[in-house]
Amino acid sequence: MHIYRRLMTINRRGFSAEIRRPGTMRPGTPSPPPPPSPVPSEEAGPAPSLTLPGSRTHPLLLYGTAWKKGATAELVTTALRTGFQGVDTACQPKHYREDLVGNGLKEFLMTSVRGQHTPRDTLFIQSKFTSPGGQDPRNCPYKLTLPLASMVKMSVTTSLAHLDTYLDALLLHSPMETHAETLEAYRVLEDYVRLEKIWHLGVSNVALPELERLYEECQVKPAIVQNRFWPGNNWDVDVRRFCRDHGMVWQSFWTLSGNPQLLKSGVVQRVAIRVLEDSDKKEEALYLLVLALGRGWEKGGGVAILDGTTREVAMKSDCEAAALVGEVSDAELGEFKGLIGEEV
Repeated sequence: MHIYRRLMTINRRGFSAEIRRPGTMRPGTPSPPPPPSPVPSEEAGPAPSLTLPGSRTHPLLLYGTAWKKGATAELVTTALRTGFQGVDTACQPKHYREDLVGNGLKEFLMTSVRGQHTPRDTLFIQSKFTSPGGQDPRNCPYKLTLPLASMVKMSVTTSLAHLDTYLDALLLHSPMETHAETLEAYRVLEDYVRLEKIWHLGVSNVALPELERLYEECQVKPAIVQNRFWPGNNWDVDVRRFCRDHGMVWQSFWTLSGNPQLLKSGVVQRVAIRVLEDSDKKEEALYLLVLALGRGWEKGGGVAILDGTTREVAMKSDCEAAALVGEVSDAELGEFKGLIGEEV
C-alpha cells in the first residue's frame, strides 16, 4: 500500500534523487515566533518567501537530503551557506541520515557568515514520520510491534533529538493504509503543535480525496502538501488548487527527474534565455515556472521546490534563479499552465 520509488539521475547537478510520500494554530495556542529575517549568505541574496498560516514564512527552495548518506552533513552546511533557507529530511534511516542533517545544521549555525551568526529562526527545518511500510525493519527508528501512536511519538522524539531544535514542519510521509490510521497518526502530531515543539503539520504523497477528508476532520489544519510534480499525477493540478484555496504551501519533488519533456519545451527555453540570460539553464528555468504557479495566491501559501543537488555551483545557481520568480511573465506562465493542464 505504501509505495516508495527511487529515481536517480546523474547530470550537472550530481545525484538528483528524492523520496517523498501540511497547520494553522488551534485557538488558544500561543502564537509562533515572528517571521524570520533573511539568512546571511556568502553567495546569494535572500529569495522571496511564502507565507504560512500564523504568518511564519516558508522558503521557495528546501534542500532535499534523501540518499546523501555519509555526505549529508557537509552538503547541508554547504547548501545553507550557499543561500538555501530550508532543509527537508525524514526519520527514515533507509533513505535519510537525519542525524547528519542535525550535524550539518549545527555546524552552519555555529559558523559565522560575513562575521555574523545565523539565528535559528531564519531557517525552515522540516522532517517526516514514515510509516512501517516505508521503513527497513532491520533499521527502524521505532519498534514495529508498538501501537501506532507510540510509533509516531518515538519517531518524533528521535527527530527532535537528531535535529536538536523545534521543527518548523512535520509531515506524514504518506497517508497510512486506512483513513482511521492516518487520522490517528496525525492527531498525535497535533499534540506536538500544542506543545510548541512543531509549528506546522503536513502530508506527503497524498491524493485529493484523502487530503480533503483529513483537512475536514483534523483540528490543526495541514499547512503543507509535498507531492510529485510529474505527468503520472497530471502534475497534481487538483491538489495544488486545494492548497491555493486553503492558503497552504504545495511542495514539489521530482521536479526535474519526472519532467524530461517539460525541460525540452519552448517556454522553458525562452525563460532560460530571457530571464536567466543563459540558454543552458533550462533546469533553473523549469524551477522558475513551477514556483510561479504559486504566485499571487490570495489566501497565502504558494509553491516551493525540494532541490537535492549535490553540486555547490548548482546550489548557487538555483538560489539566484529563485529570486527571479517575479520576472516570469504572465504570458510565459499561461503557456506553461497550458502544458500541464492547469487553468489560466
